[in-house]
Amino acid sequence: MSQEFRVPPESKSQLTPLNTLSKRLRVLIRKPFPLTGKTRTDGSNLRKLIWSTLQGFPLPPPCPAQFYRIVPPRKKGLPRLMREWIDTYIVTTGDSYNLQVWNRNPAAMSVQIDYASGDTLLANEVRFVFVRVNPNNHQIHSIVVATPEYLEKKFGRFGKPTIKHQMIITPGSRAKVLANRPPILFHDDLDSVRRLTRKRVSLAKCSMHGEPSAASLLGLRTIRDLVEAGVIGKEIPQSATKNRGQILEEIVARMLGYAPSESELLAGGYPDIRHQALEVKIQDAPTVDLGKFNPQFEEDVPGCPGFTTASVRYLIVLTEEATGVARGAVICPGSKLGEHFTYVSDASFKCQRSIPMEFFDKFAGRVMVNP
Repeated sequence: MSQEFRVPPESKSQLTPLNTLSKRLRVLIRKPFPLTGKTRTDGSNLRKLIWSTLQGFPLPPPCPAQFYRIVPPRKKGLPRLMREWIDTYIVTTGDSYNLQVWNRNPAAMSVQIDYASGDTLLANEVRFVFVRVNPNNHQIHSIVVATPEYLEKKFGRFGKPTIKHQMIITPGSRAKVLANRPPILFHDDLDSVRRLTRKRVSLAKCSMHGEPSAASLLGLRTIRDLVEAGVIGKEIPQSATKNRGQILEEIVARMLGYAPSESELLAGGYPDIRHQALEVKIQDAPTVDLGKFNPQFEEDVPGCPGFTTASVRYLIVLTEEATGVARGAVICPGSKLGEHFTYVSDASFKCQRSIPMEFFDKFAGRVMVNP
C-alpha cells in the first residue's frame, strides 16, 4: 500500500466529512472480499481496499513533514490510515464482535498529532470503519462508519487495561505553558466540584490524607494563586533521602496550610493530597508517570467520595532538569489534561468493547454513519 496514507492531513478541518466518506464507500457493498482466515493478512487487504477506493476521490492534502509531529513514542496507537484519520476493522462470524483498539483509549482526548499551527488531532477524533464480510460468500455485507463518542453512547465505555500509565509533555507544549503570564496552564474545577469549594479555609489541624469534604476543599483558583506565589521560582533540590516528587509534595502540602508529619509524607496513595483531591507531579523530562490511575479512563477514586479520575485536580510543576527551579505549572481537572498532552503507556495494551453481531447484520446492503 502507498505510504501516502501514513501521512496526516494538512489540517483537521480538511478531513473528509463522515457522510461523504460513507457515500464514497458505497461502491464496496457486495464487492468480493476473499477471507484468508489470517487476521493480519485480511486486515492489510482491507486497508488496501479502502485506500484504493478513497484514492478515486479528492483527498485531504498531506501535511509537509516540517509542519507536524507525531507525539506517541514509536507511533504506537495511531490510526493506520492517517490521511483520513481512519481505523478499519473486519467483522465476520460469531454472536458479537470484540472491538480491540491498541495503545490508545479511543474515547479519550489525547493528542496524537501536534501541528506547528497549534492545531491537534486527538485519539477521540479517529473515525472507525467497520466492514461486515459474509464468511459464506466472501462478499462485503455492510459498512458502518462510527465515531468513538457514538460507540461509547451506544455500547458502553471501553474497558480499562491494567498497565502503568504515562503522559508526554512535549517541548512545544511545555514552551506554550511557560509562555503564559504567569507561566501556568489553568482550567477551573469541573462544575460538580466547583460548587463545593471554598476560597479560604484553615487546614493546619487536618490530615492531608483525609477524605475531601465541602467544608475544607479549596477551589483550583485559590490553589493557582498559592502556586504562583509559593512554588514558581522555587528550587526543588535532589535529596539522598527523598525523591524530588516527595519534596514537591511536602512543599505543596505546607503551601496549602497543612502541617504534615514524616509518616504522612511517606504514605503515598492516589491522589497525593487526598484531602484536596490533588495529585502532584514534577516534570523535567517529556514523560510524566501517572501510575495506575489515568484520567483518560474515568473511574471512581478510592477514598475520594464523589470524585473520579476526571474531576481529581492535577498540579504538574515544570522544573529545569539542571537547576531544579520550578518555571511553570499545569493546574486543572484530570479531564482537561488530554486536551494539551498525550497519554501513553510503558507497554502495549488494548481497549476492548463488545458489539452485538446483529448490530451489523441489520444494515445489509448499506453504508451507515453512527446509525
